Amino acid sequence: MREGAQLRAAQWALDDRDAGAAFERLATLPQGAARRTLALRIKLKAARLAQQTQEALDTARLLGKHRAFSPSAAQSIVRGLAMELIDSARDGAQLEQIWRALEGPERNMPELAIHAAQRLVALGGTTTEVRAWLLPVWELVLELPDALAEQHALKLVRALEAGLDALDVPWLARIEAAQQANPRDARLQYLAGMACLKRQLWGKARQLLTQAAEQLGDAGLRASAWRHLAELAEQRGDDGAAASAWKKSALDR
Repeated sequence: MREGAQLRAAQWALDDRDAGAAFERLATLPQGAARRTLALRIKLKAARLAQQTQEALDTARLLGKHRAFSPSAAQSIVRGLAMELIDSARDGAQLEQIWRALEGPERNMPELAIHAAQRLVALGGTTTEVRAWLLPVWELVLELPDALAEQHALKLVRALEAGLDALDVPWLARIEAAQQANPRDARLQYLAGMACLKRQLWGKARQLLTQAAEQLGDAGLRASAWRHLAELAEQRGDDGAAASAWKKSALDR
């Protein structure tokens, strides 16, 4: 009865949006009672209310192990909290610490890995590390082309594109092999075309980007493809093709 009263008091504190009081009530529970599903649910809500994201993530993991949520719901909650932690990083070193502290299955969540890689790019992380974080996602997409929703697949392409200036040989080979194995995938055509462009393979870049520009569903990537095609046309002195490509790029902005 005493434990039930403490849990009720913790819930009332939570209803009053007093996270501190809820934590105080939960702290009086014996260890066994504190690990019960009801107590953990209250603790999760209190941690989120207090913006204690790491505490909330640890609690959500426990609830997932207790099967308090469906597997998909548990994964969604953990992913969301992990993204909040990633967004809280002030610099690359802190982000790397957060990333290493995540559990293996969490780092393998495609949406989470892409989000972390984009954040690392924004914080000035090395392209080598960005690609290392994205490699499991890349391999998953090659094995299961429909594994990612369109929005996440586009984020993956953009995250990889951001590091093409320092593309190493193994990754260039990966991109070329993926494009050749999936010749109708406009996103891979675009990425391979941009990789060729960075390596000054003008003819191949023009061919791939032209194919991509005519098929890409995303307006941003399509505009980028036409813009680079316009610059290539100007480079070879084809004013007509350049003007046409610039016009198409402007229409997609």
